[in-house]
Amino acid sequence: MRGHVELADGVHQLTVQTRINVIVLRDDDGVTLIDTGLDRPGLTTRLARLGIAPSEVTRVLLTHAHPDHAGGVRRLRRHGSTASVSIGADDLEVGRGVAQPPTPEHLGGRLLSRLPQPGPWGRAVAVPDATALEDGARLPIAGGLEVVATPGHTVGHVAFHLPARDVVIGGDVVFNVFSLRPSPAFLCWRTAPNLDSVGRLAALGAGTLALAHGRPVTDDVAGRLSQLVTDR
Repeated sequence: MRGHVELADGVHQLTVQTRINVIVLRDDDGVTLIDTGLDRPGLTTRLARLGIAPSEVTRVLLTHAHPDHAGGVRRLRRHGSTASVSIGADDLEVGRGVAQPPTPEHLGGRLLSRLPQPGPWGRAVAVPDATALEDGARLPIAGGLEVVATPGHTVGHVAFHLPARDVVIGGDVVFNVFSLRPSPAFLCWRTAPNLDSVGRLAALGAGTLALAHGRPVTDDVAGRLSQLVTDR
């Protein structure tokens, strides 16, 4: 299926809108989504091609609260999902819609944040019932899913490590569109902690790195991430 990559047993990457990926984890107790894309067509159609109805999605884990990651929660719920939603603790208030994101350091980011809604990546979506994910938490999903704090792109950005599947889901810490690179400065809250987060992903030593934007990385993941840090 075009736009579908099976990263490991029960771990799938779906491209649900242009260069926007969602990770699907299929386990004995249901389906977990990591990120949901925009509140636009694509997600439910792609899930259907895997034989998954929205009602079968039991939980959603968000790497952060940007609309191209959290927007699809609304679409899922309109199509019958009652999935729980969790997000990094330091992004929780933004994700719930009770706080605004802090001002980015980069001028381009500050200008981008002032664009009228819905903006280039869709309208911000509040999830009032979202719960917090704490750094180091281990969830009983796909053989054990570990929450990894990776701040920088946003204050509370998190990644996810699946040691039993040898996969890391890195969200927007790095992009792999055209080439592998750290999240662009104008899209980051702060670039220095994001670069530290690149190093933290490298230290996990996983064989596969899945990202929200671009192709998965399957060759020398640790080495290539470490080189990004060195080059900066």
